[in-house]
Amino acid sequence: MEKGFTLIEFLIVVAIIVILSTFAIPAWDRFIEVNRFNNDIIGLEYTINRAKITAMSKTTNVGICVDNNRIRVYDVGFERGAGPCSGTILFEFIPQGKNTQIKGSGDIIFDPRGLSILVGGNVCVDNNNFNRYYIICISRGSTRVCRGEGNCPSSCEGCAY
Repeated sequence: MEKGFTLIEFLIVVAIIVILSTFAIPAWDRFIEVNRFNNDIIGLEYTINRAKITAMSKTTNVGICVDNNRIRVYDVGFERGAGPCSGTILFEFIPQGKNTQIKGSGDIIFDPRGLSILVGGNVCVDNNNFNRYYIICISRGSTRVCRGEGNCPSSCEGCAY
């Protein structure tokens, strides 16, 4: 009696692998996209906190500018009338998710104490595939976070402290 597998046994094993992979590959792609969206949320929080810390360590005003689906952080100097998107660029954050969008409204500038010196604004990240958003609302002396379903809201109304 010979040892080994017959051609039929080998083809059955290959067929089982093909059938299982048809279910696993789409689930894997969704897993990767959810992971990228969660990493984008972490990156957004990190960028905001890093901007505050940079303002305190450099003892200067630091502005957050949301433009072209990215966040840029600028050293805007000491002028109180300067906009958040002027000065020297310090660093930027670009989302990694395929369908992740970063939106912002209002002007956000942190002073050397790490506090917002303007009325404030918000920065939001959402993903159309998951119908979810995560928004950071920044006002004078406070930062709050909300998350929900749908697209990014235009303001922080309804976001509890």
